[in-house]
Amino acid sequence: MTPRHVILTGMPGAGKTCVGRSLARILGREFVDLDREITRLRGR
Repeated sequence: MTPRHVILTGMPGAGKTCVGRSLARILGREFVDLDREITRLRGR
């Protein structure tokens, strides 16, 4: 079974975004940065 989502958690500055982008590229998946999505949706 192929996982539908991968969620990375950790302390600020731990490298989650860097690892997430690389992992998404390797897995052929879309990368979504939730901090940016929340900011975009709230209009800030």
